[in-house]
Amino acid sequence: MVRHSLFLLLFSVLLSASFADYNSTVYTFKTVGPVKIQAIVYYPNITTSDKHPVFYGVHGGGYVTGSKSDAFSFQEIDEALSRGWVVVAIDYRLSPAALIEDIVEDMQDGYNWIRTELASLIPIDPDLITVFGGSAGGGMAIMAGFKLTPRPKAVLSFYPYCTNFTDPYAYKPATPVSKIIVAEANNLKEVITEYETTDLTDPRLVLFFSALAAGKGGWLLTTHDPDFPTDQIMAKLRSYSATENVDENFPPTYLAHGLKDSLVPYSQSVQMANVLKQKNIPYVLDLVPGADHAFDLLNPTPEMWKEHVLPAFDFAQKYMTKSTTKQMKFLSQ
Repeated sequence: MVRHSLFLLLFSVLLSASFADYNSTVYTFKTVGPVKIQAIVYYPNITTSDKHPVFYGVHGGGYVTGSKSDAFSFQEIDEALSRGWVVVAIDYRLSPAALIEDIVEDMQDGYNWIRTELASLIPIDPDLITVFGGSAGGGMAIMAGFKLTPRPKAVLSFYPYCTNFTDPYAYKPATPVSKIIVAEANNLKEVITEYETTDLTDPRLVLFFSALAAGKGGWLLTTHDPDFPTDQIMAKLRSYSATENVDENFPPTYLAHGLKDSLVPYSQSVQMANVLKQKNIPYVLDLVPGADHAFDLLNPTPEMWKEHVLPAFDFAQKYMTKSTTKQMKFLSQ
């Protein structure tokens, strides 16, 4: 029940948000059949033609809900813009209609769109991109460290779901998939990229929490076949688990996780930090005392912001030095 209440509170806060105070433009960066997949670009007042670094955000929502407008809080957008960064947040196809390979493909295509098409429209430096996300978005930000080419300059991952999809929290091989979970997954076949709800009886949230409670979150992202071979599921989950894919080129990484997280265990971030340490990748692990899931979004106190959110931006700043190369004047559409 704590997990459910937290999810409801998080989406209530996100849905009440408005970005009217920011300059922004929405672009369609990809189309899959009739479905348009979009990005929203927030930009500072640009007074020079110097290229700007990019802060690339991927939203949370358990991979089943959310949208590009949920990727950042007001304060996080304002902080990024104050540093001269252009902020980009994307939609992606949502589970269960989309599997993990579809979701990651959308993140990759959004990244490539930034580096090519967006770079031809606005003065950004396509080689200076940090990826940010929380919860499912934090999991995708971690995957960006080995799934994006070229690698981003840095990764900021808050309370990631998941760094290790083979952890029993995400997938219990010995536990059969219930007929209820299979039926719920099969009832949600429509391909969508945006879904907002605060109703805990909503079928998407019911499916998410049912799968999570049963240790079948990884199964839900891998296949909808209850008889799919366990070894093949595990192999696929390993291929998307950052803990299994850190190499010498993995980007510097900042991990932040509340010690009282009631939705995603902080052990997910600890496991990732241990692997980064073994591979000699620059990293920070910030385990936040007393903090629950989404601590940066749910009206953080000034102390929380100063001690546990702002340092992540400072970490990224070290890898986001502006290029002095000139480019065309900013264009909006």
